[in-house]
Amino acid sequence: MQSKRSLYILVAWAVLAFAPAVFAGDVPSAPSFQPARRLFARLFPVATRRLRVPVEAVAGERTRAANRECAGCEARPGTEHLLADSPRLTDAWLARHTYQANGGSFGDNMAVADFWYDAVHRRLFTRSLVLHEVDDPADVRLGRAPGTYPNTVDVRSPLAPGTTVGHVGFVQWSGNGFGAYFAALQGAVRDERSGFLDLAAVTGAPGTTRTGSSYSAEDLIKHVRLHPSGQLEVGFETSPAARPDPLLLVRGSAHVEGALSVEGESRVEALAADRLSASRLSVAGSAVPYACAVRAAAGTARQARAACAPGQIAIGGGGACAAGELRASRPTAARETPDGWEVVCSRNGAHTAYAICCAQ
Repeated sequence: MQSKRSLYILVAWAVLAFAPAVFAGDVPSAPSFQPARRLFARLFPVATRRLRVPVEAVAGERTRAANRECAGCEARPGTEHLLADSPRLTDAWLARHTYQANGGSFGDNMAVADFWYDAVHRRLFTRSLVLHEVDDPADVRLGRAPGTYPNTVDVRSPLAPGTTVGHVGFVQWSGNGFGAYFAALQGAVRDERSGFLDLAAVTGAPGTTRTGSSYSAEDLIKHVRLHPSGQLEVGFETSPAARPDPLLLVRGSAHVEGALSVEGESRVEALAADRLSASRLSVAGSAVPYACAVRAAAGTARQARAACAPGQIAIGGGGACAAGELRASRPTAARETPDGWEVVCSRNGAHTAYAICCAQ
């Protein structure tokens, strides 16, 4: 009954709405009757919460044709970019990324990518790289072939000695994005079977290398070289005019199993040696020629002292304890110049002290 009553009311409303036009003989262009809005206010309720318009998301995996509008290098770029995630690299950005764009707003210097094969420069960008292996070393291999970039390989020509095969570099960040290298670990060719491992850094000032070649303030200079023989050369290409003092700084003890050769001046605060051969040695500012001798003396208490002859200075020394432990080993001095050596032991005994004495 209720549904029929609702139907009757709806039919009656339609007749009342269109009756004037029908009796006038005209076709109405719009109904003249407008029911009160409150009758339909609750018919279609509207949610009061505002819906946020979603931001257009970049597809997780996508490709895009590379920009090949590089004048004079149409054959150099690849053909298609390959990306995964990387929301900063939009299609509009990639469209303006050209071979000459590096250094601008659309170059590699401004690129941060989750995964991007840059077809223009044939490079791979990612945030971090983790290499794990099973029963085999995980390795990163860098190689360089002679020929014409990018695909013409000259299989008959070897790389010239000194050629940098590859490097692992570190760059600065500035208002213009990522910049050039300021330091690098490099590998260079020695011959067809061996090579060098170099540590290079930008000096920040122009100069001339040890071998005579000029460099600018932005060039990487190879300061340290590891030779195939195992020899470590510090100051390999460091400019003699800008060589730091000291060139090698060891914050701790240093042990040399073989001979130590010093071509320049040598300065020591204290020297202990079993055997000493020197043409000229500077100790506390005094000039010492090669006429040196070892003096020995025994002690009966806890100390033993070996004294140098008049006119000699002690440049080193040592000793041995007959009983107990060695507590001290030090030079002795009547004035400012060392004139002997003393050892102190923890127990009484016939201890021995040695002094390396050289004529002044």
